[in-house]
Amino acid sequence: MDLGHPPEGWVDMLHLPFDPSQWPVVGRSGLFEVLQHRPGQVRLFPLDAGMRGPRTRYSRWSGAEWAVVTRRYPLGALVLGMVTDVFPGNREYAVSFDDCGSVIEYDDHEPVVGSTGRFRVTRHLEWTHRILLTAAPEPPQRRSPKTARSAADPHGRARRGYERKLRSR
Repeated sequence: MDLGHPPEGWVDMLHLPFDPSQWPVVGRSGLFEVLQHRPGQVRLFPLDAGMRGPRTRYSRWSGAEWAVVTRRYPLGALVLGMVTDVFPGNREYAVSFDDCGSVIEYDDHEPVVGSTGRFRVTRHLEWTHRILLTAAPEPPQRRSPKTARSAADPHGRARRGYERKLRSR
């Protein structure tokens, strides 16, 4: 797909009509929503119903329901999600959170189905009513009083003794 400038765009054939003779002709222009960015390419969703096949699901939410969803999960919100599917060919995985879901790209290790993690809402796709997530870094671990104690004095006696000396002066 020619976007008029780099990167290249492409539409997943699963979004196109079953019969290739019904596919849009070369040169046809239209509106698309960007579903995914990759180095040098973007994955597009055709907004023109004439370019989509019958198996393409536009949205499961009405406009009013989508408004509630976007208020519940604003941009930047953190959600706890579970990996439900992994798609190694695309280097993507599906995440389910509450009554929603999202597909996320991975670059490093393939995620494990059933694992859970924190994810950040990065985008709302208004035409297709999709929420885009990215894996959120784990927060730094707070040191508990037990881990803050030195290995030489696991009971913290030196600190209590020091506090006693200060009070007695």
